Amino acid sequence: MKAAGQGNRLPGYTSAELAELAAATRTRHFSAGTWLCREGDTAASSFIITSGAVEVVKYLDGQERVLATLRPGTLVGPTALVEGSLRSASVRVRSDTVALEFRRKAFHRFVQDGTPLAVRFQEQVALAGIRQLRAATDRLAQVLARSVRPSGRKPATIDRMALAFIQAGTGEWGVHLGTRQPAATKE
Repeated sequence: MKAAGQGNRLPGYTSAELAELAAATRTRHFSAGTWLCREGDTAASSFIITSGAVEVVKYLDGQERVLATLRPGTLVGPTALVEGSLRSASVRVRSDTVALEFRRKAFHRFVQDGTPLAVRFQEQVALAGIRQLRAATDRLAQVLARSVRPSGRKPATIDRMALAFIQAGTGEWGVHLGTRQPAATKE
């Protein structure tokens, strides 16, 4: 990203938009193996990956499950910009990564400015939520289809990894499945 000294690694943004975004965010460098954020922590910021890759990680029955790998251009933890809920999954840096950290307070000032980029960014936050809920709904449908035997009488064991994926996707947007319902906290 030019404004942050990295070359333009966010395609689809003009130089002026990149400069505006750089003014509202903080450039962060993460080494492979470090954590961007941890499940259960209060979410106070979101990250835009500009280079490298990160993994969304959930622990289930003491075992680590990688739910997704995210690459440049991805917005990580978009609900942190809207509310201070708890993180629904951890994000580990897979390869050396540069990310723009967007704090909630800075995002609110950014939105109040009402620039076209601010409106575009709000749309991206909404779209990220829609995509996560769609993915969780699709996964839930797959799990439910597998959990009922052909006779329709006895359910099979639900795939725990699929359930973790669904919980992470829906938990990010305040829809909690199961008995664990983290209390929302405000920054």
